[in-house]
Formats: sequence, C-alpha cells, structure tokens
Amino acid sequence: MDRVDNEIMQMVNSGVVIGNAVSADRVFNEMLEYTYSDNVAYYEEYDSYLRDKLEQYPNIYPYISWIGVYTSNPTLSNGGSYFMLKPNDLKSEWYQKMNEKKDKVTVTSYLDTNPMNPAEKLVYVSIIRKLDNFPDLMKFSKYLRIDIRMDKLLELFDKERNYLLIKLVDEENRLVLESAGAFKGSDSLLPTLPVSKDSQLIGLPEKSFVSPLSSASYMHNWRLVGIPEGSRIAEERKGVIHFFIWLTLISTIIPTILIYIIMHSFNFRVRKLSKHMQLVKNERFEPITMYEGKDEIGNLLRSFNLMTKKIRNLINDVYKLEIQKKDLELERVQAELNYLQSQVDPHFLFNTLNAILVVCKKYRYEHVIEIIQNLSQILRRLLHWKEDLVTVEEELSFTDMYLQIEKFRFQDRFQYELSVDESVLLYRIPKMSIQSLVENSCKHGLQSVKGNRRIRISVERAGMNMLMKVEDNGIGMNSAKLDEIVQSLYKGEDNGKNVGLRNVYRRLNLFYADRSLFQMESIPFEKTSVTIQIPLNLIRKQEEVSKHV
Repeated sequence: MDRVDNEIMQMVNSGVVIGNAVSADRVFNEMLEYTYSDNVAYYEEYDSYLRDKLEQYPNIYPYISWIGVYTSNPTLSNGGSYFMLKPNDLKSEWYQKMNEKKDKVTVTSYLDTNPMNPAEKLVYVSIIRKLDNFPDLMKFSKYLRIDIRMDKLLELFDKERNYLLIKLVDEENRLVLESAGAFKGSDSLLPTLPVSKDSQLIGLPEKSFVSPLSSASYMHNWRLVGIPEGSRIAEERKGVIHFFIWLTLISTIIPTILIYIIMHSFNFRVRKLSKHMQLVKNERFEPITMYEGKDEIGNLLRSFNLMTKKIRNLINDVYKLEIQKKDLELERVQAELNYLQSQVDPHFLFNTLNAILVVCKKYRYEHVIEIIQNLSQILRRLLHWKEDLVTVEEELSFTDMYLQIEKFRFQDRFQYELSVDESVLLYRIPKMSIQSLVENSCKHGLQSVKGNRRIRISVERAGMNMLMKVEDNGIGMNSAKLDEIVQSLYKGEDNGKNVGLRNVYRRLNLFYADRSLFQMESIPFEKTSVTIQIPLNLIRKQEEVSKHV
C-alpha cells in the first residue's frame, strides 16, 4: 500500500511542481493576458513561444496524458494546448470544483467524453492550477489543467495484483479506479462507496486496508483501499505442494533413465568396436561412423579410426608408387610429342601472311592489302595481349580493325559509326568487351538481312558511370527468344550458343560483381542493342596503373 501511495504522490507532486513553474513564468502569463489584434498575431506568438512551452512536459513525464490552458481571453484561438473557456467548460465538473475551492491547486476526478468514442464516458484525474501569481495580470481568468494517464495508475495497481486488489477513492467517496480496470460506460456519474457518519468507508471485505494518500490540502480525503487476495495464497500453497511432488518424481525417474542410457551407450559402442575389429582381421579397414562420445570408450573409438585411416593411407601410398612408375613412362612420351608440336611457331603464320601481302602489292590488289594488314595486326595483338584489362582506346582500335574486315566482306552494304567521349579513352576495361558484341551483331544480326547493314558503337560518360552500347539494324529477335538468352546468361548455362555474349557477361561479373549492368533490347527486323554500364569508381585509368607500377 505504501509503495502504491508513494508512486501516485510522485505523479501528483510532479504535476503540482509543473503548475507552479508555469504560474511563475511572467512572460508566459503576459502572452496569455495579451489582447491579440487577429489570429495572425496570435499564431506568431504561438509558433515562437507558446507551442513548445507546454508540449515539452508530456515528453519528459510519461505519466502526463495532456496539459493545457483554459482562459477567458477571446483573442486566443482554440487548438493545441490552449482553449478559450466556453459555456460547456463553465458547466464541466472540474471547472465547478476549481471555483468552489479557494485553493490555488486542486486534484479532482470526473467523467468526461472519450475523444475517440463520443458515446462513451471515461474517468479523468486532473491537477487544476489557477494562474494568478501576478495581480497585474488578472484581466482574464486562466486555468492550467494536467491530466494523469489512467493506464499508468492501473500499472501500479497491477504490480500488486498478486497480493492486493486496490481501489482509488476520491474526496467525494467515489470509486475512481480499481485493479479490475478503469470505469467506462455511458453513465453520467461515478459509482459512490457507502460511508458512515464519521466519513468512514463501510461494506468493505474483512481485513481490508484503508490508507489516506497524503496530508496535502489538494489531496484531502483521497484514499487507497486494499483488499487481500486470499485465493492467490491458496493457489501458491497448492503450487508449492505440486512442485515438491514433481520434484520427488523427477529426482527418481531422471537418474534411472540416465543410468539406462549410459549403460546402453557403453554396451552398444563396445559391440560396434568388436565388430569392426573382426573386419580388420579380415583386411577390411572400415571406420566406425557414429558419435564416439567424450568418455574412455569414445577415446578408444577415435584411436581405432585413426589407426584404420593410417593403414589405408600406407596401402594407398604403395599403390601410388606403382602407378607413378607407369606415369613417368607416359610423361616421357608426352614430352617428346609436345616438343614436336612446339616446333610449329606462330611466326610461320605471320610469314605466310607477309608473303601473301607482297604478292598483293606486286599485282596491286589494293582492296585486299588493307584486309590482310588488319588481319595480321589482329593476330599479333591477340598473341601479345597478355593483360586482361586494356584501355577503351585500344579496344576501339582493335574493334575498328575487325570492322574493316567486315566492311570488305559486305562492301557498300555495310556501314559503321563510332561515337566516343574522349574523356573515357584512358579508362581500362576487360579486353574484347566491345569487339565480341560487334562480332555477335555481324554474325547473328546482319548476316541474315538484305539491304544496308549498319552498326553504331558509342562509349560515353553518363554521370558517375561509363556507358558502352552496340546497336545494329539486323534481323533482331522476339521477346521470347530475348528472354531465353538473358535467362541463360543470368543462370550461367553453357548450351554452346551465344558464346560471345556469355564471355562478356562472365568477365563483367568477374571484375565488377553485381555493380555493373548488362542490358539487351531487340525489336524484330528493326534493331538489337546491348548496353554495358560500369561505375567509374571501379575503373582505373592507364596513368593510374603506370604510377602504381
């Protein structure tokens, strides 16, 4: 009872302190007393000072549900924490009680409308403070109202529910709150408890406790009533008896079960070990595949498995020696074959191309000379391209040589266009990223169409990304075929088709993981485009690589 009493008074006294602080704030009272010319003037003061003056307290004190001021100043606008006294407010229970008493502070309980359900009434416990500290600021009546959260009071009662059922009674002997919950309903009055001639509560159960809340004037005649929970004590007594019965049963049954499990485990593992020892005797070195345990039997099983493993390894080593002797002979034959194959030097191919080039120059086959030169440069670059990353400039140069060959193939029916942003020429990208896409366009897109064939290659900087796009006006594909290709790329399926696209996609994932974008679009008999987007912060420039080296 004392614990609940102290915590309730802490809430009430904190509200009284807040009321005193607000009442002593002259600037605040002057703003409430001031006659505003219009709503605009009032809202300027409201936003600059009045709004935060009261709204801070519910955030600091969680047991305050609402705090506000009621005043007769007609120039204030209703809203937030400030309201002008209306006829309904003048008839309200809290206002009448405040005016009946001469005290500056009053703690009262009353019924009022539930704002969430107007048809329902709720119990309110409020601290009312007259704002009359300054005699020169008494032009208008001003009242500060602080509402206590009923759920917080109910939490105090619930903490003691195992021992006491607690009731809160106000100065008029009305039941405000009890452990069973707050009053809700459509009635207009709080239930009143019967009292004797000397204002003592009567009709309470035997051994009930009645305690005044405080001797303060604003809490005069407020009381707590505590009713002991006899059924709870009986339940606890039964619970103790049941506990000891179960404890006796468990202390007997569990050790018996544990002894059985331990003996069964010992017997099972020993028989398992004996069986595998017989297998070793017959030259079958099979390990014991089971949980060995952490006792002596488990150590024995682990030692047995280690022994059989070492025996198998020794036997395997003997077989490996025999196999290695045969492998040495095969390696000697393979080495001779590799030596003969190594005699075919790549320079033979270049010498042959040079011989063809001399003949073409001699007989002035000008249109063939350039193609042979491009082919020769392509082959040399493929042989000497050791790095996986090359500059955009090198990649485009390589692609241009390939396009010259395709130009020779298609003659006037083939056109290509290179659009490059010079600021990205020195950035390094995976080699043959663009060339593979161009080759794929020529092979699958342009080869099957008639008329003018066109490829457009663009490399540009878009914000913090670099975009590489290859677009052709080839045969294209329908959406089903496009989805099939895209899904095979995402799943990494190797079906022997779309090798160029798959290689480019895999290398992009290898270098940039999921940070790069690979997108395909196609319209049948109109166009096919492939776009690659790489964040610039993942790409290093050539000069950065040189400095690092």
